[in-house]
Formats: sequence, structure tokens, C-alpha cells
Amino acid sequence: MASFQAHIKQAKKNLKILSETSQKINDCWDWQVTISYYVAVHLMNARLADKLNLHYKTHKDVKIALYNEYFACKIPDEIYTAYVSLENLSRRARYLCHEDSEIPNETEYHTYDRHLKKALSKLDIILNYFCIEHGLTFEKCAIDCLDIKSQILSNFYYKQDLKVG
Repeated sequence: MASFQAHIKQAKKNLKILSETSQKINDCWDWQVTISYYVAVHLMNARLADKLNLHYKTHKDVKIALYNEYFACKIPDEIYTAYVSLENLSRRARYLCHEDSEIPNETEYHTYDRHLKKALSKLDIILNYFCIEHGLTFEKCAIDCLDIKSQILSNFYYKQDLKVG
């Protein structure tokens, strides 16, 4: 099973892929949202591996462990909510369904730049938590999405702005 470090390495690789995809094929909002989610998936699995040597195979089991107040790997509600929101955005991107799985899927729901903005905002919250909680650092990623230009994000910047930090 993958270790804490292996999951962190994969999360960082996925961040690099996210930045490269954004700059080379910038209108692939669906893939960028999906990559953002899988960065978070590896971070959450790293936490489970680190805290309790847990290695789950389903997204549902990971969420149960992360939200269970009796587990040492429980994360704060704000981080859990960001993670679930990111998962829902990714599901929308992958399956063209509504972010809320309770809403019937009679309509196609495509992914646009505004969804990437939401995904990056949620991922930024998660990355910041892991930096503090686990003493990690992540390279700031250039993203070609004008919608993030007005946001203050710690781990992402609009590709045409100067790289700071």
C-alpha cells in the first residue's frame, strides 16, 4: 500500500500536470477540475496512511474515515466540506451530471471556467490545511483561467500575473 510520502509525491505530480494542462490546453475545464480532485484524493489518502496506516479502496470509505470523530485522521469540517464539494465538481466534470447527486440527471451539466475557479478555491483550502497540519510545501501553480485573477489563492495564480512567492 502507498505510504504518506508516496501519496504526497503523487499529489505534487498531479499539481504539476494541472498547471501544464491549464497552460497548454486551457479550455479543458473538465480535466482541470478532475485533476484538482485527484490532488485532494492523494492528500486525504496520505493523511489516512500517516495517522492510522489506513489504505481504503473507495472514496466513500475515505470520506467516512475523514469525518469520523473517533478516528485520529478526522479533518476539520471546513476541510471536509471543501473535499466533498471538490468531489462533486469532479463528478459533474466526469459524468456531466449535477454537482448535487440528489438532483435527477435529466439535463447535461457541462463544466466551465467558473467551475474550475470553485475547484481551485476548494483545493487551495485543502492544500493550506496540509501545509499547516503536516508541514508540507507546494509549488505555486500557474493557471490559465481568468476567473481566478480576482481571487486570492495561496497555491495558484493567474498565469499572466507575475509569479509571487
